[in-house]
Amino acid sequence: MTNHHHPNRALTQKEMEARRMKAVPYFKKRWSERRVGNKLGISGPTVHEWKVAWEKRGVQGLRAGHYGRVSRLSPKKEKSVRKHILEGASKHGFSGDFWTLKRLTSAVKSWTGTVYEDRSIWHVMKRLGFSCQKPVKRARERDEKAIKEWRNETWVTVKKRASVAV
Repeated sequence: MTNHHHPNRALTQKEMEARRMKAVPYFKKRWSERRVGNKLGISGPTVHEWKVAWEKRGVQGLRAGHYGRVSRLSPKKEKSVRKHILEGASKHGFSGDFWTLKRLTSAVKSWTGTVYEDRSIWHVMKRLGFSCQKPVKRARERDEKAIKEWRNETWVTVKKRASVAV
């Protein structure tokens, strides 16, 4: 499962919400902010912030918020984009079966009508579970059998001679 919490935070949003909810019974018992903070291991100013939010909006004021911008793509469009990407670039008219940011920007625009900059589309890809990968470059003439033989025979003797020389 993907962890969707901010990289500078030790806890996920759900875990932070659960921690805030632990303070509610103490707020209801009218405990002092200092006492609640000591009980839960939370700083005084943070407990004060929580208490103000709880007094204004109740438990809803302590619920996890959502940080960052709202996606320009609806969940339905995101699912569609993911499906198209997994079909491969060549199926969508690109030469070579690999995706570049430029290709993705163009494809997402044609599939959804949503315009992204090349430099921004990678955020969408990351949210959809994709990562940047560089294609492995190998010579077409590569002979796996010859490589295996070289490793098992020639390399072994070279290695033995090197250890004897030392």
